[in-house]
Amino acid sequence: MAVLYSATTFTSCKKKADTKAVITVIDTLGVPAANVSVTLWQDTAHNPITGAKSSLRVSNITDGSGNAEFTFANEAFLNIWATRILYGTDTAFGFIRLEQNNTVNATVHF
Repeated sequence: MAVLYSATTFTSCKKKADTKAVITVIDTLGVPAANVSVTLWQDTAHNPITGAKSSLRVSNITDGSGNAEFTFANEAFLNIWATRILYGTDTAFGFIRLEQNNTVNATVHF
């Protein structure tokens, strides 16, 4: 009975960490920009066997700290497009490489 208890006690599964992207948007004054639309997309990926092209495109709005967070199932290379319409249109572009089970940060500037 003691052997069975110890075997079941020490064999728990450990959940892998999420694959996350945190995009920070900085305005022209060097201040984090809130309420900015941030879109991540993958436009060049395709499956070499089936030829299927990726249709990944996700958007989020930055919080008061200028951050927009995204969670993914896999690693990827993604384009960043941040836009804000305030006294005209501000646009910023960038690139991020996601790493499996890690949080990766990127910053774009208006």
